[in-house]
Amino acid sequence: MATYLPSFLDDATNEERAANFVETAYRTFLRAGEESGGIVERYFRIGPKIVRTRFARTLRVSHFTEALEHLACSPCTDPALTVCFFDSESTGTLMPPPPWQWDAYGRQGTIAGYNTRRVHTVYAPHLESINTIDVDRALAIYWTRSFDSIPSWERSFPLRSIFHWWTQETPLQPIHAGAVGFPEGGVLITGKSGSGKTTTTLSCLDSDLLYAGDDYVLIQAEPEAWVYSLYNTAKLEPHNLVRFRHLERHISNTNRLPDEKAVLYLNQTFSHKLTEGFPIRAIVIPRVTNLQDSRLVPARPSAALMAIAPTTTFQLPAGSEQVFRKLSTLVRTVPTFVLEAGTDLPQIPYLISKLLKAVGQQ
Repeated sequence: MATYLPSFLDDATNEERAANFVETAYRTFLRAGEESGGIVERYFRIGPKIVRTRFARTLRVSHFTEALEHLACSPCTDPALTVCFFDSESTGTLMPPPPWQWDAYGRQGTIAGYNTRRVHTVYAPHLESINTIDVDRALAIYWTRSFDSIPSWERSFPLRSIFHWWTQETPLQPIHAGAVGFPEGGVLITGKSGSGKTTTTLSCLDSDLLYAGDDYVLIQAEPEAWVYSLYNTAKLEPHNLVRFRHLERHISNTNRLPDEKAVLYLNQTFSHKLTEGFPIRAIVIPRVTNLQDSRLVPARPSAALMAIAPTTTFQLPAGSEQVFRKLSTLVRTVPTFVLEAGTDLPQIPYLISKLLKAVGQQ
């Protein structure tokens, strides 16, 4: 990508310069929409708010809506956030050269001078994509060179960074966790990759428990601990498919195995099991064992914090102090348990249901 600094921005402050970049990207999106036959809009309820997504008509809209489909809602006149998508390949509209120098690229693709209180920007070179948001305008842009080159894992949790920036100054926060429960309350399931989150959440599909997420969910730290669903996807390591043979026919990326995790869109076949969210009654940290039986063991709040915070702050760009503060508030609010997960999978939803009944009576 070429680098240059337009002369009319030379004397601008960082915030003005960053806001001007978002405006330039937005105007480019509008031009891409005109040149590709118009703009398609979809609306989704993300937590307590409504988000509008806008796509240049040539794009495969499902690339970035399939994971959100269970949250689709009717249009509204005053969405809390608007996200505009376009690529250069299908629209024939090039993204203007970036107004930053080659040495501006930082951790996780953040751009020095283009991440301020108001504006956040990342460039992902492996995806050839830019995500940027002007929080004050509630306007975000997602651009990529080619939507067809976006891998299945990226489509499984679209807008993760944008949702993170959008909620940064609120009690809401996307976190690396799963959640299952009932309308009156459920459990947050957390731990590093490979800890058993997916095994735990998917084992509950054959029970009365509802599914709010497997990999990323949206939590509200206060005034009441709450979890909202973000994505209807589930992701399994290929070697773990042997435990869920009944799900194999629902895998969306069989042609990419075993190089990627198996991705399932549960809205297609398990829509009756999906929920928009519920109050958090407990935090559960799975630990896979080689034993047959499972059991729940009380744990300290610090264990929950250490299970959630490292991967969440590592995977999301910037804002780690705000994330840590929200998570600290959350883990002090509800009890924490370690789930020693055995090989007899039906025991897992039974124990979680029993736990929820017990904490609901306290």
